[in-house]
Amino acid sequence: MASTVRRQQPPITIRSERARARLALLTRDGRSQVEVIEEALERMPLPAAALDLDEKLAQLDAIIAQARGLPRTTMTEFDMQDYDEAGMPR
Repeated sequence: MASTVRRQQPPITIRSERARARLALLTRDGRSQVEVIEEALERMPLPAAALDLDEKLAQLDAIIAQARGLPRTTMTEFDMQDYDEAGMPR
């Protein structure tokens, strides 16, 4: 019965010679290649879940709400800070 399940699985292709040699060393104790690979995959951390659109919009709204309270500089005020009365940079 186990052999029919195995035949239904797609084969694992290892393209790295280094990985193939490492897998050969790890299977010397009698474990199968699948067991070694599954154990390695279980140890790897899963990637952070991607935020959905609503969560992203909520984060952007929070940032915008903070920015709304900041003082704003007009172009005239900006020019007065960076340029003197003759129009030369300070």
